[in-house]
Formats: sequence, structure tokens, C-alpha cells
Amino acid sequence: MKGTACYSKTERNFASDFIENLEPYSPISSRDKIVSGLANCDLPPLKLDWNESTLPPSVAVKNAIINALACNDNLLNWYPELSSKELRRKLAAYSGRAMEEILVTNGSDDALDLICKVFLDPKDEVVVPYPTYTHFLTYIHTRGAVVKKVETPDPFKPDIASVLENVTPATKMIYIVNPNNPTGVLLSKQQIATLCSIASHCVVIVDEAYYEFAGETVLDLIDTYPNLIVTRTFSKAWALAGLRVGYLLTNLSLIAQLSKVLNPKSVSVLAQIAATAALDDKQYMEKYVTDVRNSKIAMLDFFRKRGLTAFDSKANYIMVQHPRLPKLLEEMEKENIFVRDRSSFKMLPGFFRVTLGDHLQTEDFLARMDKVLDRV
Repeated sequence: MKGTACYSKTERNFASDFIENLEPYSPISSRDKIVSGLANCDLPPLKLDWNESTLPPSVAVKNAIINALACNDNLLNWYPELSSKELRRKLAAYSGRAMEEILVTNGSDDALDLICKVFLDPKDEVVVPYPTYTHFLTYIHTRGAVVKKVETPDPFKPDIASVLENVTPATKMIYIVNPNNPTGVLLSKQQIATLCSIASHCVVIVDEAYYEFAGETVLDLIDTYPNLIVTRTFSKAWALAGLRVGYLLTNLSLIAQLSKVLNPKSVSVLAQIAATAALDDKQYMEKYVTDVRNSKIAMLDFFRKRGLTAFDSKANYIMVQHPRLPKLLEEMEKENIFVRDRSSFKMLPGFFRVTLGDHLQTEDFLARMDKVLDRV
């Protein structure tokens, strides 16, 4: 058409400058291999690579979804309850905080992305102890902010001093996963309080994705430090990773700012129903957490007796080091075991992360690993 310019794909670039050079988060999951049947079909898969619950959610969750679908003809064609009011009421009782201090999000990833959208401007500095959960770095970069990675001398020891040494007047945000993924290190409440106090000009995010396993929280520090935000998820101990439910907790001032950007209908109706039902059956979660803690003892004992370095964790996984990791992972897949290779972090050479399951799954895992280690 006359007056219309023709552009090739290489000539036109609609992405923002921040996105153009962004290195995307590259998740590696065994799910496709397992679902497609490419994995060993003679043994049930042990999917221990993404720190999901190794068990399905409680029967109460399944029944709540089935009953809701049976009793409400408009359940799926209407938008969900805005701002997840009923779920926030349940979370208030669970967390001991007011529901006005809680925002529910489409997974805790959405909460982390929301925080970056609201509080980061281009060229802002974000201090991140490293190695850690790398998807958060993507959210930082999409805002045009700058990541300042802090590699502590020993990644398996809590170290708040190294973080504070890297905080400057230009620092806008600090991100702490507590306990940390993948190392499992837990900073104390006093250490987090010190960080919030000294770095009072920064937004401090404490990602408590593994809170239920650690059994420790910094949530009450919200009353003292106006710069603190805590994020949590239903993807780990609550076994709802497939439904994507997370939440954040902070003071009313920050809630008001975050609410300006939050999409109040972003959490699906089924996700809200499932998370509410899960909270009503807390005993199911607590039993699973107890099983995981017992499995941790058994796994650490097993690997150490086999002469391998294995680090304890305050979460639902441990880290293990092997001198011939590529060969080990290859042999593990033959036994239908899938773990997460973490050796790409330069401070974690030869390390893999293995998610902990219940006692029956752990017995099965150890029996198969005996064979694997004998072959490697």
C-alpha cells in the first residue's frame, strides 16, 4: 500500500532497551522428560529437582475444588473474588497478622515482580547475596536496575557482614532468601533486624518460600522496620505449585503503594479455593514437614557414610558434592532420579541439590542411589 513502509523482523524491535539485552531465566525441569515417557518407565520417577512437594495436596483440597465446581455454575466464567479476601482472612489467622497487611499474588514470583515494579527505577542498585534464587534477577533487570551480587567467602555460612559491606547510598533494595536457595543457609532474626536497621534507606525483601520447613520467621519485624517486606508461597510445603499461589506481608504504607499496581484478579478462583482448603487442613502440611525433616537426617547420614560432602539445610532440600557430577547425574537418570545440578554457580563446584520427600520416598531414593554410587 502506498505510504506504508515495509520492515523486516530484523529491522524492527519493539522491546524496551532493558529487555533487549536481558538474559532470560532458564529453568531446567525434568517434568517434560517424565511426562513424555522419555524417562525410565520401569521405575516410578523421583522428581527431586524443583523443591516442590513430593506428595499431592491433601484430600481436603481436592474435595474443595470438586465441590465448588459441582455447586457453582458460574465458578469458571466469572472472575475470581477480587483481592482474594477469604484467602487473606485465612492467611491472617495463619500468620498472626492483619489481613490488611497481606497481598495474595499469582505465586510468590508475582509478588517479587510486583515489588520490583513498584520500587525500582532504572539504574537503581539491588544487593543480592549470591548464589541464590536467580529468577529474581530477571525482575530486577526488566526495571533497568543494576544487580550487585555479593559472593560471601563461604556460601554455606550465614554472613550478614558481607552484605552490609556492599550496601551504599545508591542501594535501593536488598533481597534475602531465608533459608537461602540453593545453600539452605538461614539468617537469624537479629541479623535481618540489623540489616533492616543499617540499610534503612533500602527496601529489604525476605523471601520465606521455605518458612514451614525452617520453622523460623522475621514477620514480627514488620512492626519495627518500615522497609521490610516478607514473601511466601504455597508451592513448597502446601503442595500447590501447579496452582500458583503466593503472598506478601508488610506494613500498611507499603501495601498501599503495592496495591496501586497489583492486579486484584490475578489469582484464579481454583487457586484461591485450594489455598483456603489447604490452610483448613494444616495438620496435613505439618505431617509432611515432619517427614521431610526426618528424611533429611537419613539422607545426610547416607551421603556422608559414602564419603561425600553433604550440607544440612533449613529447607526441604540438601546440597551434595560429587567429584564426577556429570557421570553421577547420568546414572541417576537411569534410575529415574532427577535432581538439580547447581555446579554452574562458581562457588558450588560439583554440587547438586536434592529435594527431600517422605520416609517411603526417601527409602526408595537411597536404595537406588546405592546402585548409582556403586557404578560411578
